[in-house]
Amino acid sequence: MFLDEVEKCFEKKLLMHSNPSTGLARKSLKQARTFLADAEDMARFEKERMGIIALYNAFFHTARSLLFKDGIKERSHYCVARYVEKKYIKTNIISKKFLDYLDLLRDIRHDTQYSLDEVIFDEDLEEMIEVCKEFISAIEKLLS
Repeated sequence: MFLDEVEKCFEKKLLMHSNPSTGLARKSLKQARTFLADAEDMARFEKERMGIIALYNAFFHTARSLLFKDGIKERSHYCVARYVEKKYIKTNIISKKFLDYLDLLRDIRHDTQYSLDEVIFDEDLEEMIEVCKEFISAIEKLLS
């Protein structure tokens, strides 16, 4: 039998069942909005590397809010994305573009944070900020 990625995450205890919490979901969205504001500040000051890190955190906390809502604890950023993909993207509850940006930004953030070389990326920070605003708005609607 072949396990899908989410099942593997549960098997490895990178995702675990917990109590659903709208309160924690809302707190995670609040964190997302804070990181989004930081990303906007960094974009204004043309600090793209730090803007990418803040923006990734905004996307991550937005996605993580869905896991809190569903009663899932996470120990892996990758598994957060795979859970959102299985539960919310493949079922057409939210747009795939949100997951695409989450995955893209996770990779860019990783390279930016850990590479010893300068990281060049072609993506437009302002455009990604606008998509994050849409993502937060979509998740706020799901929580209300």
